[in-house]
Amino acid sequence: MESLEDRIASAVLSAYADLPNKCKPLERSNATEWVPLSGVVLECGEGELTSVALGTGMKCLPKDKIPLAGGMVLHDSHAEVLAIRGLNCFLLEECKALSTDKLFVSKFIRRRNQQEISQQSPQPFALRESVLIHFYSSEAPCGDASMELTMAAQDDPAPWPTISLTLTSTTTPLTSAPPTGIRQGRQYFSELGVVRTKPGRTDCHPTFSKSCSDKLSIRQVTSALLSPTTFIISPENLYISTMVLPATSYSPIACARAFSAAGRMAPLVGRKFEGGYKFSPFVVRTTNLAFRFSKRTAGAGAIGSNISAVKRFTSGIKGASMLCKMLIWRLAQKVAEVESVEGVGGEKYGLVKLGEKMAARNKAKEVTRSVLGGWVRNGGDDFGRVQE
Repeated sequence: MESLEDRIASAVLSAYADLPNKCKPLERSNATEWVPLSGVVLECGEGELTSVALGTGMKCLPKDKIPLAGGMVLHDSHAEVLAIRGLNCFLLEECKALSTDKLFVSKFIRRRNQQEISQQSPQPFALRESVLIHFYSSEAPCGDASMELTMAAQDDPAPWPTISLTLTSTTTPLTSAPPTGIRQGRQYFSELGVVRTKPGRTDCHPTFSKSCSDKLSIRQVTSALLSPTTFIISPENLYISTMVLPATSYSPIACARAFSAAGRMAPLVGRKFEGGYKFSPFVVRTTNLAFRFSKRTAGAGAIGSNISAVKRFTSGIKGASMLCKMLIWRLAQKVAEVESVEGVGGEKYGLVKLGEKMAARNKAKEVTRSVLGGWVRNGGDDFGRVQE
C-alpha cells in the first residue's frame, strides 16, 4: 500500500506534470536546468488528497528594489513561499464562493457559527476540522534545515567569508557591518540554528528575505495564513501537519534542529497566544519519489532555471505578480466587504498589518522571532489601497 508521504509527493508531482512546457525548465543537450518545487496538499477526513497550490523558483528581489515594488512584485519567489501564497489564494477563493453563492459547498472551508466568533476570534470562516495540511518540497528548505547537506556537497567545506549587509540601498560593494546575528546564505557552516537570509550564493546582491527554513519555522506559530487572510479565516487549526522531503534531501539532524520541539523552537513548546495562535510543529517525512527537474535528477553541471511557475491563479492587474501582496489584499477585501469584516480595508497596507485586529498575530510573531534571534525586517514596501 502506498504510504501517505508518497501519496502527498505524487499529488504535487502530478499537478506539476500537467503544467504546460513553458512553465518548466529547459532540457538541452548542452545545459540541463533544474528548479525547486513546493506544493500544498489538503487531506479530507476520508483520506482524499487534493493538490491546491504549487510553485517553483529560487529568486529574491534585491533590498534596494523593494521600495519600487508597490505591492505588485514578490520580494521572495522561492518555491516554498510561492506555495504558501498560492494556498492563501485558494482559501480566499473558497471563502469568496461561500460568500457569493448560497449553493456552493466547500470541502475545505466552513462558515463559523456565532458561538465561535468573539472579539479575539472574529473571522467568519474556518478550515474544516477534518482537513489536514501537507507540504511537499523537492529540496530541503534553504537555511538551517539544509546546512548539513550544503556542507556535504562542497569540495571545500571551509566556511565562506562573511559578506557585510547594509540597511541602505546601494549598487556598490557592501562594506558596513552586518546586523548582529544575521548570516547571509551559507556563511559560516559552523554556526547552526541561526537565522539566515537569501540568497545562498555570495556573488548575488544580498537581501533581508529570511531563509525558507526560518519562514517555515515562524509558520509553526503564525499558521499557514498570510496577514490579509487572517481577517477572513481563523488560524486556529490552519497549521501544516506534515512536511514531505525526498529522502536524498533530508537531514534528520538539521530538520530536528530547525523545526522540532527539541531544536531551536524548544522555548515555544506549550505556548499559546490570543486569537488561536500556538506552537504547532509539523512532522517531517520522506519519500523516494523523484522530481524530474530536481538538482539531483538533473545531475552534475545542471544550472538553476529562471522560470517560476504557480498553479491555477490569474491576475487582474497588468504587470502584477498573481501572488503579490496587492492582489491577495484585494481578494481579502472583496470577501471582507460581503461579510462585513472590519479592519482589512485600510488605506495603507502597512497600517492594516500593524492595526488592532492584527495585535494577536503580531504578538505571536514577535515572540517567535525573538526565540529565533537575529531577525531583521525587510520593510520598505508599503502601498495604498487598490482602487477598482
